[in-house]
Amino acid sequence: MATFRQQLVLALIAAIGAILATVAPALIERDKKSSSEPKPFITATSAICDKVLADKVCVANLTVQVNSNELQQVTNHDRLFLKARDILRLSNLNYCIPSQTLLNKVEVKGYLFKNGVESYKNGLFSPSTFPINAGCHNIGNFQQTWKLEPGQHRVSIPIIKYVGSNRIVDGSFYFNLDIGQ
Repeated sequence: MATFRQQLVLALIAAIGAILATVAPALIERDKKSSSEPKPFITATSAICDKVLADKVCVANLTVQVNSNELQQVTNHDRLFLKARDILRLSNLNYCIPSQTLLNKVEVKGYLFKNGVESYKNGLFSPSTFPINAGCHNIGNFQQTWKLEPGQHRVSIPIIKYVGSNRIVDGSFYFNLDIGQ
């Protein structure tokens, strides 16, 4: 009787091993694919972008850090009051892509225009790859910072989308900086 039970247990173990050997690699591969695909960042930011045209990529908001203080969220057309020699860092950018939008690449750059002069010398760039699937996304790691000088400045965040070989620039997201002495 003991040998029958042993044979039954061994047969069950062999059957379970055979099933795992065939199913496990497929499950692991599926998990790898799903974890490497970018996940949409869904929050109230999509409500901000709902008012935008259906084929336009929209910047919902931006998180900035002044000096080493806590992060603060900036929305379109906001005004920040800072002082000279403050250090401004772009932290996270939330943008949304409507499902009707056709594109094959997205770039985001930040420019600081000093005293109303549009000079593209003071740019901050993110080395991240930007997800292009429909939904809202959060992107970060703008590596450089700006040391601020007195005056009225504007930070412009253009979205650059590529449709085929066409490059379309939308510079509609900006915020103003009032830098005192």
